[in-house]
Amino acid sequence: MSAPVNDVLVSAAVVAYLGWGRGPHPDADAPAVADLAHRHDVPFSDLARAVEQAITAANTIRLDELAPDGRPRFEARLRALLPSLEDDAVAALTSRSFWYARWDGGDPPPPHIAPRSDRSADRPATGETPGIASRSDRSADRPATGEKPEPREYWRHSTRLGIRYFASSAGQDFILRGGEWVPYDVYKSGPSWWRLTGEIDADAVDRSELPPGTPD
Repeated sequence: MSAPVNDVLVSAAVVAYLGWGRGPHPDADAPAVADLAHRHDVPFSDLARAVEQAITAANTIRLDELAPDGRPRFEARLRALLPSLEDDAVAALTSRSFWYARWDGGDPPPPHIAPRSDRSADRPATGETPGIASRSDRSADRPATGEKPEPREYWRHSTRLGIRYFASSAGQDFILRGGEWVPYDVYKSGPSWWRLTGEIDADAVDRSELPPGTPD
């Protein structure tokens, strides 16, 4: 018989999933949650759902309502929502929210850790997915053009104006915002656009260096 999921294990799973302390940006390491579940003999789906719930709760806290002293206020609100979380899990969730706000001015993406069949049991009878749908689901909301995205000619990473990522396809420039590529044409002038917008330090990177979950 499997052991129950407890608060200490949930906190450890949050830290493991986000890769807190392991890298320069938040991770989305579902296998780390699965490994914890296996080692502690608890159902993976139960532990994954608990981590999803913690991250979803953190995502409800709006950073623009917290200034000044944003980080301490964020932590206080998070502790009020999830009083059983350990300190390292609170720190990991706080860092994640501020990291996403800084590098593209967007909101953190929703977590999708639990098996899809397990999540589907919570959907309303209408068949709609609660919250924000997965990337594949969201594509249905986009105009049907019948065309695939053009291959990226390059990606760039800039820290001059905060951590930001850029891409170029078929002569069009894009910036990564809210986990999606959106057109970016401020003061654009040919291939030197990044130099004209304060992005002189936008170094070329490869696909593997983009944030986890970045679409093509």
